[in-house]
Amino acid sequence: MLVALAKIKGIEVIAKFPWKIGVVSFMLYPELIKKSEGIAETIIKIAQDPYMDLIEVSKISDKDWALIKEKVTEVEFARGLQLMILGGLDISSLDEETRRKAVDSLKKEIEHDVKYGIKAFGICTGKDPGEAKRKEAIEKLVDSLIELTSTAKNYGAVILLETFDRKWDKKLLLGPIGEAAQVVERVREVNSNIALLWDLSHAPMLEEKPEDLKPYADLLGHIHIGCTKKVEDRLYDWHPVFYRPGALNTVDDVAELLEVLLDIKYRGAVSFEVKPEENQLPEEVFYTAKQVLTEAFIRTLERI
Repeated sequence: MLVALAKIKGIEVIAKFPWKIGVVSFMLYPELIKKSEGIAETIIKIAQDPYMDLIEVSKISDKDWALIKEKVTEVEFARGLQLMILGGLDISSLDEETRRKAVDSLKKEIEHDVKYGIKAFGICTGKDPGEAKRKEAIEKLVDSLIELTSTAKNYGAVILLETFDRKWDKKLLLGPIGEAAQVVERVREVNSNIALLWDLSHAPMLEEKPEDLKPYADLLGHIHIGCTKKVEDRLYDWHPVFYRPGALNTVDDVAELLEVLLDIKYRGAVSFEVKPEENQLPEEVFYTAKQVLTEAFIRTLERI
C-alpha cells in the first residue's frame, strides 16, 4: 500500500494510492526465470514489502507453492506466461502444429496455476511475420485467444494480452494498442475474460503515450511501469530502472500515466517491471522504482 502527502490548493492532504501495486518478480530477480524450484524464499521476501498487493510470477513448483501459501496470505499472484511465448511458443504462428503446441502448453499452465489461486495470466503474441502475412497471423491469434480464454473462464480467470514493440527489439505481432484493442474486442464477442496489458516501458518503442489509452479504457486490465533502454541509436526492451544511463522513461511519464488512469477510472493493478543492471542489487532497483511511483503520485495529486 502506498500513502502519500501532497499539497492540493494549499491544503495538505494524505491520499492512498487508488490501485493495487505489483511487481514482476522474475524481472526484479532474473534468476527466477531459469528455475521453478527453490524460489519460495525470494517470493516470500517480496510479499513482505508493505507496498505489495500483487506479485507476478514465473513457473513455480508445487513444493515452493506450498511454502509460499503457508507464509503469504495478503498478497495476490498473477502468472507471466509471456516468458514461455518469448522462449519459443507461438500462439499466432501460421503453422498449425506450432500454434497447437503453444495453445495446449499454455492451457496446461493455466489449469495448473489456478489451483494456487491465480486469476490473471499475462500473455503476448509471437513474432511479427511481416505486413504481407500479418492479417493471417492475427486470425490465428484470435483463434488461440478464444481457446485460452475459454479455459481460463472455467476457473474465473482472465487473460491479459500485453503489447510489445514490432520494430526494435522483441518485434512481435502486437504491437500497436489500436490493433491489439481490435483483437481483444473480437475475442470478447465470444469470451469477456480478456483485457489489454499496457507497458509504459514499451511506449517509446511503439511511439505511444499514456494519452493513447483513453479510447480503450474499457479494454484496459493491467499496467506495467518501467523503462526502455537506449544504446546509441537503438532501443531495447531491457527494463532498466529509472535514472539509469539510457533509460528513456521518467517520473514525469509515470505521473502522466497516473493522471490518465484517474481520468479513465481505471480499476486494475499497476506493476513495476524493472531489472537490475550490472553491479546493481534487486533491492536497490526496487527502492528506486517505489520512490519514482511515490513522487509521480504526489505530482498527480498536486495537479488536481
